[in-house]
Amino acid sequence: MKGYFEGRFEGKNVLVTGGTSGIGRAVCIRAGKEGAYVIVVGRNEARGQAVVSEIINNGGNAMFFQADVSKENDVIKLFEVVSDKVGKIHVVINNAGIVGHGERIDELSTDEWLNVVNTNLNSAFYCCREAAKNMINHKIGGSIVNVSSIAGSTGFYRSSAYVASKHGLNGLTKAVANDLAMFNIRCNSVSPAGTATPLSDRSSMEVKTKLGAAMAAGKSLEEAKSETMIGGKTETLQKRSATSEEQAATILYVASDEASHITGSIIMSDGGYTAY
Repeated sequence: MKGYFEGRFEGKNVLVTGGTSGIGRAVCIRAGKEGAYVIVVGRNEARGQAVVSEIINNGGNAMFFQADVSKENDVIKLFEVVSDKVGKIHVVINNAGIVGHGERIDELSTDEWLNVVNTNLNSAFYCCREAAKNMINHKIGGSIVNVSSIAGSTGFYRSSAYVASKHGLNGLTKAVANDLAMFNIRCNSVSPAGTATPLSDRSSMEVKTKLGAAMAAGKSLEEAKSETMIGGKTETLQKRSATSEEQAATILYVASDEASHITGSIIMSDGGYTAY
């Protein structure tokens, strides 16, 4: 079994932010196998070029653009350069994101709040706006997918900035879908639960450190959990984490013409986490 659909994105230019690792990397690799010209966007040039090399080695085509999409000027320059070099942008996957450090609301600094919101929400706004300009101009429609989270549909302990940013991202998705439907441009969100990625590995390590410190101080496991982001339920119905490749499969389906009647939707790719 190939695990991808050959030719599904043939002739399409697909831009992926946060494309150098985790879910974004998996999206880039699969999109390249499915015929897309992939614009890999991220802050780390070495990782970005490694993704480009893998796409090319698989028989695809790609370029890397170094940008911090939490910065408006970086995003404007990104789309100007890509529009000049590549031309039409058919698909944009807004995947860049961070979790933050898990402070309770009374401990949360303004700098941390802004870091999370700028990375998770403002970046998507900038990219949606610039993508819309390109897609409206080329008059053949397009697809935008915002990678959200189950945190966009519920709340979690010690994650005010993250939860707020993902709720905002889902609201942005619905608003953009309304704005752009007349131009045959779709906009949807995909909301993963726990996924095996470097980002989740870092978050898990931080949680384990906080749990250990709390229990070493004499607190019970339940008390210790309340000091981390895992104070609530911790399992999906499938009782496992997703792989990056599973999330990429969902994201690229929603981005593709196969999902041509889906817009303004929040797609839960969460193993049933929000079903109970």
